[in-house]
Amino acid sequence: MALVRKIPIQTRSVAGYFYSVKNKRNIDFESQLEKKFYLMFEFDDEIESYQEQPVKVETLLNGRKITYIPDCLIYFKPELNKKPFLVEIKYLKEIKEKKEKIANKVKAVSKYSKENGYFFKIFTDKKLNETYIDNIKFLYRYSEKPKLNGRYGEYENRIYSALCGSENGLTVNGLLNMTALNNLEKMTVLPVIWHMAFKKKLYLNLYEPLQGWLRPRIILLYREYII
Repeated sequence: MALVRKIPIQTRSVAGYFYSVKNKRNIDFESQLEKKFYLMFEFDDEIESYQEQPVKVETLLNGRKITYIPDCLIYFKPELNKKPFLVEIKYLKEIKEKKEKIANKVKAVSKYSKENGYFFKIFTDKKLNETYIDNIKFLYRYSEKPKLNGRYGEYENRIYSALCGSENGLTVNGLLNMTALNNLEKMTVLPVIWHMAFKKKLYLNLYEPLQGWLRPRIILLYREYII
């Protein structure tokens, strides 16, 4: 499905795009709030894919033809048997300031959703966990597998071996000390750890702040230990 609307140039101070690993293409966003939600979609295991600016919804308002374009359409993995979500992403402040306009849009998009087999949702900034957002932004920088001159597999095996010998997991600093021969090699191993965490081969608590260069408070556990 192609975008039905391009992001206007005049909003580029907050708009932009990023490469979506899940969709294998660039994703446009019109606000920083949209970007935050799109990043969360990247980490949501239930979501198969998502499409920004997906459809045009036409309706009549006071005798005039009005076109609304929802922010996003979310597709879930087939085995979940869930209807796609047609989504509006709005700041609470914007909803209050543009109450009448948004109410009309909600009514039109809700009707369109029912007619087309979608479930309509509004996502706001009310309950966003900024610690979680900061952490997934950080991990997303390591979405691409480090090349390391063909030695990635060697470092990954070292990490697994170290974690297999630790019943309660290790801090990142502890894991580096067990897998790197010196401080220089720690700089090589660290991106492997973060990439494995991004790929969910390792588990870490994304609701706990990642503090400091070595993120010493984070516990990493071998994936098979997670229930």
